[in-house]
Amino acid sequence: MINYWKHNCLLNALNTLPDKCREIILLKIVEGKKNKEIANQLGLAETTVKTQVQRAYRILREQLIPILLFISWLQNGGY
Repeated sequence: MINYWKHNCLLNALNTLPDKCREIILLKIVEGKKNKEIANQLGLAETTVKTQVQRAYRILREQLIPILLFISWLQNGGY
């Protein structure tokens, strides 16, 4: 149940990212591509890719840390 909830929280967080930002972070995380490879594939500057990756990580952290702390609290008994 909690793994399903974590999965949904991650998908929801990813869906809040701006389109290009989401595309870049998925190429980096899911496909394991380097910033330079992503830049070449999308026709962007490598610095743009780096900035978008940092932005995505920041947004995801801001959204997911409170949720993960809550899940941890629940797993440890809650109350």
